[in-house]
Formats: sequence, C-alpha cells, structure tokens
Amino acid sequence: MSHAAEAEHPAILLRAARLACCLLLCWMSGRARAADQPEDAPAAAARDSLKGIDLDGKIHRIPACGARRGVAVVFLSTTCPISNSYVPLLKTIAARCQRVEIEFYGIISDHGVTRAAARRHHDEFQIDFPVLFDVSGDLRRQLQATHSPQAFVISASGALLYSGRIDDLYSEPGRKREAASTHEFHDAVTALASDQNVAVRSTTPVGCLLETPAQPDAVSEVTFNRDIAPILYASCSGCHRPGESTPFSLLSYGDACQHGAQIVAMTQSRAMPPWHPVPGFGRFKNERRLSDEEIQLIRDWVDGGKPEGDAADQLAAPEFADGWRLGKPDLVLKMKDAFPMGADGPDVYQHFVLPTGLPKNRLVSAVEFRPGNSRVTHHASFYLDDTGAARRLQSREPDVGYGSFSGPGFENVGALRSWLPGMSPQHLPDGTGQLITAHSDLVLEIHYRPSGKAELDKSVVGIHFASRTARHLVGEFQVMNKALKIPAGATEHRHSASFTLPVDAALLDTLPHMHLLGREMKAVATRPDGIQVPLVWIKNWDFNWQDQYLYAEPVMLPRGSRIDVEAVFDNSTGNPLNPYSPPQTVGWGEQTRDEMPICHFRYACRTLEELVTLNSHYMQFVAEQRQILESEHRP
Repeated sequence: MSHAAEAEHPAILLRAARLACCLLLCWMSGRARAADQPEDAPAAAARDSLKGIDLDGKIHRIPACGARRGVAVVFLSTTCPISNSYVPLLKTIAARCQRVEIEFYGIISDHGVTRAAARRHHDEFQIDFPVLFDVSGDLRRQLQATHSPQAFVISASGALLYSGRIDDLYSEPGRKREAASTHEFHDAVTALASDQNVAVRSTTPVGCLLETPAQPDAVSEVTFNRDIAPILYASCSGCHRPGESTPFSLLSYGDACQHGAQIVAMTQSRAMPPWHPVPGFGRFKNERRLSDEEIQLIRDWVDGGKPEGDAADQLAAPEFADGWRLGKPDLVLKMKDAFPMGADGPDVYQHFVLPTGLPKNRLVSAVEFRPGNSRVTHHASFYLDDTGAARRLQSREPDVGYGSFSGPGFENVGALRSWLPGMSPQHLPDGTGQLITAHSDLVLEIHYRPSGKAELDKSVVGIHFASRTARHLVGEFQVMNKALKIPAGATEHRHSASFTLPVDAALLDTLPHMHLLGREMKAVATRPDGIQVPLVWIKNWDFNWQDQYLYAEPVMLPRGSRIDVEAVFDNSTGNPLNPYSPPQTVGWGEQTRDEMPICHFRYACRTLEELVTLNSHYMQFVAEQRQILESEHRP
C-alpha cells in the first residue's frame, strides 16, 4: 500500500463508521417510532428505495438519513385548481415539518407537463419546498398515487403511515365546503412529530386524476380526430380555452391526452359540462348536455390508449372572437378599483356599485361581462338599484366593494341575470327590453374563488340598449315562500311556493336559486284548464353552478295560470356541504348559511297595461312575503 493510501486509510474508515452509525440511527429511530404502528399500512411498508430529482436536478432519496422522523410528500399539478388552492396550506405544513425534522416534498407526475412548465408553476405560486419532477412515474407507481393533490406520510423506517386527501374541504371536484372540518394530513404529520399513532391511516383523495401516457398508434375503433374532437369542440372548448376561468384548454389532441382520465370522470358523473336541468322538462336554448353515446365514446377512447387517428379526419380547432362578443356595447361600466383576492380561504361574494349615469330611462337588450381575472372569477350577477341602498352598504365598508354573501343585500328593482364561464351573451327577443331607470346603479356581484396565490380583479360590464322602436318591457317576478324552517337533521325537507298570474304572460327564462342545503328544485305551471306546463327541474342542485336557462321559445301562459315551485333540502350530517356541525334549524336569509329557495322568471306581456298589472300584483306578493318573514322573526 502506498504512503498516500496509508494516510487516507484512517479517514476512509472514519467516514465509513460515521455512515454506518448514521444508517443505524436512522433504522433504530424509525423502528422506535414505527414500533406501535401496524405493518399493514396502506399500500406498502418498506419505502427505502424511493428517490426523485427536483426541478434543479438534485437527487433526493425518500426517506433520507437526514429525515430523523420521516417524510411527507404531496402530489401536485400545474393545472388542477384543487391542487393549486392547497398551495398556501401546504407551505404552512412544510414549514412545520422543517421545525420537527420531517422532510417535505411536492411531486409533479403528470405526463405531458414539461420541466419548464413545472418550474414556472413553482415560481408563480412561490413554492418554498422542494418539488420533485417524476418524469418516469416511478414515485407515482411505488406510492400508488392516483390524484393531485394526494398526500403521503412515511416514517424514517419506510413505513407508510398515511395516504389520501389533505382535508375534507372538497367533498368532490367542484363541491367545496365553507371550511374544512377534518385535517387528516396535518394530523398525520403531527402524530409522526410527536411519536404517536396516526389515527386515520387512509382516506380517498379528492382532486384531479393523474394521467397515463397516450398511445398515439394504439389500435382502437375510437380516435381523437374522428370521434372525440367534434364532441370537445362543440361542448367543451367554449369554456376550456385561454382567457376563460377553466384550469386547462381543450383545443388540441395534446390537451385532451393530458386530461383524458379527468374528462372521463367528470363526464361520467355529468358534473361536466355543467348543465343541470332534467332532459325534456322544459326546452332551453344552448343546452350543454352530452348524450350517453358521447360520454361512452370518450371513455372508450381513453381506455383504448387515447389514439390520435387518421390525419385526414382532423378538424380545425374552433376560433373564438376576441373582445366583445355582441359588438361594442352602448354603455361600458368598469370597477373603479381592483379587488384583491387572497391566495386561500373561503369563497367570496363581493358586490361593486357601478353608477350608470343615465340621464333618462332606457331599455336593455343584452348584458355582456368580461372578467378582469378569469383565474378567480367563478360567476357574476347583475342587479339594479334606484334607491341608493347599495351605495349605503358600500359606504360602511373600507374595502373595495361590500359584502360576502350570495345576494345584493337589498330588495333590488330588477336583475339583468348572470354570467358563467363559457356563456354566450344573448339579446332579448326583438321589440323587448328590460328597464334601467335614470340615475340608477348597476350592482355587480362576483363570486370569487381563491387560486392558491394572491390575485387582483378589475372586471367590466357592457350594456346593449334595445332599439328605439322596442315597445315591450321585460319584467321579472320571483316565486318564493319565506315561511321557511328546515329542521336540524332533516334529510328530505320539502318546501313549496306558488304565484298566480293576473294577466297573460310569456316566460322568457328562469333562474332557480338555493344555498348549500338545497338538493332539488322543480317548477311547474298549471293553466286554468288544468294542463300542466313543465318549466324547470333540477334534481342534483349545485350551489357552485347556478345558471339562467333561456327557453327555446317563450312559454305562453294565460291569465290565472299558477306557478308552483317545490324545493328539497338536506339538513343532515350526511350533507357534506352543511355549514353547521352539528346541524341547526335553518330559516330564510341572504347569508350562505341561511337558505333562500327562489325561482326567478323574466316575462313579457302584450301591452304595457298588462305588464303594470302583473308588476303591481307581484309587488303586493313581495309585501306579503315580507310580512311573513317579519312574523317568523317576531318573538
């Protein structure tokens, strides 16, 4: 042995001894902490071979010897809105892990996502913990991950202590509670840090499905170019495109491949496209509904490897007009200041008073909304106020806009309906218009959802006036019954309301409305001759996707027709969106924790005299409802 080798020999032995000690300590500490954990933990027990490469190219072994207690990992996504909404909370949990000697990693394992895109996402959301880029899918396969976000907690010995959701904030994609009531991931980390048993070992993750690679040359009867592109372009791309509030585009084969499994899940459940009226119960314009055959084709395509198909069958992606869809508006109303939306927390309903400045009354034919920030703008509604009530509400608030509840907070003199992503603005029938009185205010209500990072929004509303020859006013009435008490624990509480037309009227559209306890709403008109006319029926109410439904043809109802509305509520612990735990008796109110079963209808009459009669009759109905509510609250 050379003199150099002899000199290095003691150092080599010393380093080897230190490494052996380190490995022994890791093994012993892991055994000590995992001794009281059953070995039949979810998925598998020995995880000492996991390794990954972060966005900077650094190799990480999971768990490393430095993980004295263990490791926590979460599968993330660059596009999944549920995953992104959890980033602020994950940063907080990661900081706690660092303090208690638990390593924390994010993992991006979506096929089709480039390292550059993952880096942009990391920087945009200011992620301050290591993110591993699982391009091979090894980490996903070994941990048997299926969703983003999906969390795992692993002991230093490699035992899998927890796998599943972060908390119960989302009951399913698109359905979000006011606040989480269970915190399984945080609890598992806390148990590991304090050498305690993890109480909940496994939960079902809620988020976006992790995708498998496409097989462009797969032999399948169903291909993208021939079978799937026509479905997506006709029913999905209007929302799923750049500039809209959807999390990803569906304008190309690559787009569809990257989200194939998620498309299958959302279409099979009929959560997408978001269209809730029961088929055949009322006829509506622009129905966003897929047939059973279309849904099955999408599933067959994904199961068959997502082949692209013959280039000769390829369709050109649809093109969408930039700017105002109905042309330049006659009146443009802008928010005075940008509204700051926080990175996380509950959804926000904010109201902005936009003075119209009109010197005289005008009839409105259409309203067009352009969100300033589509990442956080879920939907918008437009109310009219000529009493100054909204300005008084605004004057009490130091922030931009006022309020955080569903509804304007005052008895409005009319509404110009709503906007949802992908909705095409439409003019009222020729010769008709809805009245905006001189010097009135338009109150813009925007439903904001946190995106996972701080955002600003400054939205714009465009007003299109009816032609000067328009002579038919469009009015609105609401069918409601404010004598509402939903008992605590009731799983199927039924509540009915009715309104009788004093004159002939043509119904133009309908807008059902409920809050978090709502499950079903059905509206039927019964004519004086006993014939029933179906108006709208929503069996699976979704508070997050309230929409207006324009009838394919005006529904003509003669004088004396009665409109009956029945709502069904679930005020039990089985309702995952119930804002009260334990359940409480809930009555009428504008706060989201209250309930407000209303079915709105816009209508037109043949003569101004008939419209005045109907409106006068309706105002009397509103006064009666006010008295009912006051008597309900009277001690």
